[in-house]
Amino acid sequence: MSFALVRQLSGFLELLSERILAWDTAFLDRVSNSSLMQRLDVLFLLATYLGDGYIWGLFGLWLILFGGPRDHHNVLVSLGVAVVQLSLVKVLKLFFRRERPPVFVPVRRVFILDSHAFPSGHATLAFGMATATLRLYPEWYGLILLAFLLASVIALSRIYLREHYPLDVLGGVILGTISSWILAPVFQNAIPWG
Repeated sequence: MSFALVRQLSGFLELLSERILAWDTAFLDRVSNSSLMQRLDVLFLLATYLGDGYIWGLFGLWLILFGGPRDHHNVLVSLGVAVVQLSLVKVLKLFFRRERPPVFVPVRRVFILDSHAFPSGHATLAFGMATATLRLYPEWYGLILLAFLLASVIALSRIYLREHYPLDVLGGVILGTISSWILAPVFQNAIPWG
C-alpha cells in the first residue's frame, strides 16, 4: 500500500466519521426537542428508571414466587445472560470511551453511573431481556410483544433524555439482541433444572 493511498483512506474515514457524528447529533436533537415526545416526558423518565433493571428484576421475582420449575430455571438463565451482557457493556464503554451528549436546558438528565456512552447499557439489557423472553417463552406471544414494546420505549427514552446518541442505543440494541440470542441456549443447557 502506498503512502498516498493510506492518506486517502485516512481522509475518507475521517470525513465519514464526521458525517456520522453530524447525523447522530441531528437525530438526537430532533428526538429530544420533539413536541410529541415532550408530551410523553413522564413516560420516558419512568421508562429510563425502570430500564435500570427494576422491571426485569420484578418480572423475575414474579416468576420465582408464582412460577414453576421451568420459570425458576429461566430466571437463572436470564440472570446469567444479563451478567454477561452488562460485563460486555462495561468493557466496550472503556474501549470506545465515547462521551455522552452535551446537556441542554431544560435538564432532564437522570443520575449517571458512568460517563461513557457507547453502547447503551439500558438498550442492551432491555433488548437482551426481550430476546431472552422470546427464546425462553416462544409460545407467550403477548408477553414477547410487551417485552419488545417496553424495550423500545426504554431505548427511545435514552435518546429523548439526551443520555445517549442514537448510535449508542442502536449499538446496545444489537449487542443485547445478538448476545441474548446466543447466550440463552448456552445457559439453558449449562444450568440444570427439573
